Amino acid sequence: QKAEALMIRKKWREAYQVLENLRQTYPTNVDVLTHLVNVCLELNDIPGYTQACERLLKVDPRNSDAAYGLAGGYLSCMHPLLALQAFHHALDRFPNHEKAKEARTFVAELEANMEEELKGMGLAGEEGRAIALLHEQGQAYLERGAYAQARQVEEEVLRLKPDFMSAFNNLCLIHYAEGDMDGAIAIAQQVLEQQPDNIHALSNLVRFYYLKGEREQAQQYGERLKTSQTEGWDRWTKKVEGLSYLGDDAGILEIYEQAKDADDLNITSALFHHLVAVAMERSGQSKQAKEAWKRALKRSPGFNLAQANLDDLQQPVGQRHAPWAFSLNSWINQNDVEELLAIIKSNTNADDEKLAQATQDYLNDKPYVARLIPVLLDRGDPVGREFAVRLAGFVNTPETLAALRDFALSQSGPDALRHQAAIKASEAGLLPSETIRMWLQGEWREISLIAYEFYDEPPHKHPRKVQNWLRDALSLLRQRNVKAAEQAEKLLKQALDVEPDAPDLLNNLAAAYEVQGRSEESQALVRQIVDQYPDYVYARASLAKLNILNGDLEAAEALLKPLLSCKRFHVDDFGVFSSAYIQLLMAKHQPDAAKAWLHMWEQVNPAQPELLYWQTQLKSPDMLKTLSKLFKGT
Repeated sequence: QKAEALMIRKKWREAYQVLENLRQTYPTNVDVLTHLVNVCLELNDIPGYTQACERLLKVDPRNSDAAYGLAGGYLSCMHPLLALQAFHHALDRFPNHEKAKEARTFVAELEANMEEELKGMGLAGEEGRAIALLHEQGQAYLERGAYAQARQVEEEVLRLKPDFMSAFNNLCLIHYAEGDMDGAIAIAQQVLEQQPDNIHALSNLVRFYYLKGEREQAQQYGERLKTSQTEGWDRWTKKVEGLSYLGDDAGILEIYEQAKDADDLNITSALFHHLVAVAMERSGQSKQAKEAWKRALKRSPGFNLAQANLDDLQQPVGQRHAPWAFSLNSWINQNDVEELLAIIKSNTNADDEKLAQATQDYLNDKPYVARLIPVLLDRGDPVGREFAVRLAGFVNTPETLAALRDFALSQSGPDALRHQAAIKASEAGLLPSETIRMWLQGEWREISLIAYEFYDEPPHKHPRKVQNWLRDALSLLRQRNVKAAEQAEKLLKQALDVEPDAPDLLNNLAAAYEVQGRSEESQALVRQIVDQYPDYVYARASLAKLNILNGDLEAAEALLKPLLSCKRFHVDDFGVFSSAYIQLLMAKHQPDAAKAWLHMWEQVNPAQPELLYWQTQLKSPDMLKTLSKLFKGT
């Protein structure tokens, strides 16, 4: 019932967790397995969907939808022999199913070139086909993270055909997934001894050496990968995959042109088109990139990486992460991530210094993780970038802080994350705190990098009767008429008899004078408050605004500049200060700086009424330009 309620609310990830827990307890429950099939489909988790169909069909062999779903899942995961086997099974058992006609078409297309493909792999005949089918099963286990089963299957493949290099390539991926990087490299090298131009082994070595931090070695294998002419299963994908780890966008686009010239684009995978799209987007070819992502989704409608990039590009420019080629678990081994999480968890109650030292010890033991921080900041997915920013800022080494500085000054990732990185770099002295040039909302802007702490507890505590008089006085002042202001004055003076040194009471008394037309008295009282209580923001901002109106920008800046150095603000005080500071920046003809400050204010207290005035003042010109273009278009 809980899972079904989550499904109704379209909380698919939460529903999946509930159902997966149930499945482990009740592995043969048809309802649980049926829901898992549907939830995995909603999550676009095609390997998970395929596995759920397998489990459901094993428990309920008469389930025709699961039979055809299993075949479609294998097809989407690029396992043609498993797909063929599943389609044949579905058609034999359920020949009149609504998907039967479509299935027969797929079978015909798959069978048309299968023997030729198998012959090219050295697996001709029935025995070769059986070995290839077993190998695909190993690949399916590998994709699901069932490494023990994948290893067992691939070792059986090698028992049957000891020279089958594809099984060795999968074994090296299994070693990598289990955290044995050296073992993975050794197997890939073993493949190259037999086949020096094996594209899969070359691509895997590019990845392993790059992730290990041995970039020169990775680059050398990348050059060999680009020039390799060896035929192989999904060779174009393996080429661009290796080059994607190197960040070689030009090389990827060159491989794309080669595949196009060879008239092979129709047989390339969804991953191939996704990685090409990333290279295109990074090279400024946004229109072509979107078309490539759409091709990827046409080949595999549930392909998360392509869909996530397209969805991200729909966001406002200052909130985008796209493009990214891989998710975090492709850059950092799951075992390494779990080890780091265990360190953090075991030091939860320790002080920051002890936790930072434990994390630094971890990075000293695994220096390749630290070397990946700049890469994740530049090319990581949303989770990867967040991970890198947090890890870099927490460890605080010169190298990680330099990575944060470079990220802050780049055009990669969302504005808010780069701003966070910039503040950390500024606190470390790697960036000036007053003004820097940053890429914000799709353009270069001058902004201030001052980090503030905010609180919302009442800034002034008064006795109950004083609080009541103040509340009533504020209500009267909002009426903005002389009679009400006179009543407010009486209440405020009563309050001041009890608390003569309360700056907020004095400031509201000055406001009461102003409403009554007693401007000189009001201004004199505000100056008195600033002299007596230099940290009281309201009076300082009010006097600064008066100086701006009188054209004395120097005096206004002298009043406001000390507040820039404050480290802690009440959220309302920050709004009052921001309003005055933006007014000063506009008077000094610095609209970009004013917009940047407005952006920071919006993050702090988006509900503050005075914010709306400045949003209108600073953003309306852009709005008018947009409307003008629209009207011209009609």
